[in-house]
This record gives sequence, structure tokens and C-alpha cells, in this order.
Amino acid sequence: MKNFLIILLIFLVSLLINCQEKPVRSVFPGLSDEDSSVLLTGLILNQGYTDNRDGTITDNGFNLIWRKCTQGQVYRSANNDCEGIQRPSTTNPFFTQGADTNNWGAQLLSYCSNATNACNQLFVPQVLQAESSIAVGGISEAFRSCDALNGADAGQTNRWRVPNPLELERLTLGGRNALIAVHFPNTIEDYYWSSWSNPEDLLGQSATAVIFERKRFGEKELRTKTDRYYVRCVRNR
Repeated sequence: MKNFLIILLIFLVSLLINCQEKPVRSVFPGLSDEDSSVLLTGLILNQGYTDNRDGTITDNGFNLIWRKCTQGQVYRSANNDCEGIQRPSTTNPFFTQGADTNNWGAQLLSYCSNATNACNQLFVPQVLQAESSIAVGGISEAFRSCDALNGADAGQTNRWRVPNPLELERLTLGGRNALIAVHFPNTIEDYYWSSWSNPEDLLGQSATAVIFERKRFGEKELRTKTDRYYVRCVRNR
């Protein structure tokens, strides 16, 4: 009986030692294996993007060209970043209050002024468009904002447009610091509109947005079309 107790004690001690938490080893000092994996993934994914240093970013994998700045922000070529516009003083029209350092000038835009299918095609995918598909009229601030970048040449190909949700989600691969903070400075931690309406919503009241907030980074969500969120324009290369 005594020998059995000794063997049992040795077994329990051995089990306790083997169950102790092992120190985390990481290729990046100070980061866990999980964080290092995310960072490495992001660095690999970044190799597919080219900063054109003209206010645009090329996604070589998907043959897309993105606007570096959120709509409403101003691209500064000297700094290769996105700066807020100078705001006029509320007390003296000859002075300014400096740049908007909260949203850096980013504009809030609606998917449609009417919570119906007025601003999108009726066949799947229900893509945002310029003119109404139904009798009820509607204006898309998001569509107009990107379309205004195309200038007077209405016949040109590869026009600036609101991205679809798959294209927006691609920007969230690899984690925020891996791509967004490097190539898309001052991205707002909020919803960004995609160009797709919700085909399961028979009344056409909702469309898909992708959130760039840290805790829910890259999640898709259906939002009411008349709500105002942010827009990043894209075009095919």
C-alpha cells in the first residue's frame, strides 16, 4: 500500500509539471504567437498592395485601385496622408480653427435618400446605381460622391464607384495595423457603405455595410439606407 501511494504521488507531481503553462515564444518579441501570426499574415498580404503616392492604392491581387482617403478627406501629397479640411472660425471669418482631427474631414453619406429600392438595381446583386429602378425617386449621396471623381468624361471605363462588400472585406484581412494603418491613414472606426442592397429585404430598406471599428473589424451588417456612414471609393485597374 505504501509503494502504491508513493507511485501515485510521483504520477500526480509529474502531471502537475506537464500541465504548467509554457512561456510564450514569438518571432516578434513582446507579442504572443497569435498576435505574431496576425502580423505576419498582414505583412504578407501587404505585398499585394502598391502605394502609388498620388492618393491611390493598387490592389494587385484583385486589380483594383482604391482611394487612399475616405470621401471628404483631403490627400496631402507632401505627406502622403489624409488630412482634414481647414474649418472656418465661427467668430471671425478671416481665421480658421485648424484641421478636423476627429474624422479628418470624412463625410457621412447615405446609401439612398429613400429607404426603398430606388437607388439600386432590382436583380441580384442589387448594385447601387445612378437612376431609380422604380417609380419612387431617390438620390444616393454615396454614389454621387464617388461618381464625381470621374470628371466630365462620362464614357470612360473603370469608373470610380462604391465598392461591393467582398472588396471592402478584403481590406480587413490580416488585421487593422497590417494594412489599414499603413496604406489608408485616418480610416474612421465606423461603418463604410458597400454598393449592395439586401435582396432578402422585399421593401428594400437595408443595404450592406462593413465596419472598421477595432472590436468588430471586418464584420458585415445590414443598415438602413437613409442612415449616413462613410465611403471609400474604388475602381477597376
